[in-house]
Amino acid sequence: MPELPEVETVVQGLRARLEGRRILGVSLHQPLIVRGDVALLRRALPKSRIERLERRGKFIIVHLEKPTSLRARHCLIVHLGMTGQLFCCRPSLPYEKHTHVTIELETGEQLRLRDPRRFGRLEVIPAARLEAYFAHLGAEPFEISLAEFAARLARRKAPIKSLLLNQDLVRGLGNIYSDEALFAARIHPALPAGRLDVRALRRLHRAMQRVLRAAIAAEGTSFSDYVTADGRLGRFQYRLRVYGREGEPCRRCRRPIRRLVLTGRSSHYCPHCQPRVRRIVTGRH
Repeated sequence: MPELPEVETVVQGLRARLEGRRILGVSLHQPLIVRGDVALLRRALPKSRIERLERRGKFIIVHLEKPTSLRARHCLIVHLGMTGQLFCCRPSLPYEKHTHVTIELETGEQLRLRDPRRFGRLEVIPAARLEAYFAHLGAEPFEISLAEFAARLARRKAPIKSLLLNQDLVRGLGNIYSDEALFAARIHPALPAGRLDVRALRRLHRAMQRVLRAAIAAEGTSFSDYVTADGRLGRFQYRLRVYGREGEPCRRCRRPIRRLVLTGRSSHYCPHCQPRVRRIVTGRH
């Protein structure tokens, strides 16, 4: 599933090709990919100019100028789901199976959304509703302070890995980068969050941001479906320390990586580098 680094990479790749450009038309090859009002999407996109793109968590937001057919400005919200691909290409590029949406641009290019498993979605909402739409999401990993991070996890009995996946607490993290951040911080994924002391939380806070920045620099992780806005594969899969490496030697201690299931999700970890202890105590602080 595309996580924060993959979505950020797509946004960065699309900005130069979309911002300031006008949309000429939209073709819905699979209308079920649209959430909300399909008719509104058909009215809002054609003849609109794209003002800017941004990312919030795992969502892509396309800010549109007000078209003459509507009274208010609108935003196109895109979620890539598990297998979504959003990319620009020339019209001559053959359509791949599961291409659900084509947006025609004044540059002669097309913006296509392809999603084999169809868990992604498009939705157009009034710009005035944008903040309310995302009000349920937690803080951005790059914006949350250590104090706020610690407060959100304090006295929580749930495994720390499960809480990192909770988009109401911190948005944008998924299985890949939660596993990698916990390994970098030397924290066992099943450890209850409330048992982490300040120093462990500081290590995790720093590791989370460092891993995400490294993944963005490598244009994300490509295992099966994810590609950049230009159709390239990401490169972070070559730098993974634990995720997807069950049975392989740890890059730090050479002991085998293990996998366990927490709340229905797989977690990969090194039992030597991330020992499961009753409480992490690192001295006075």
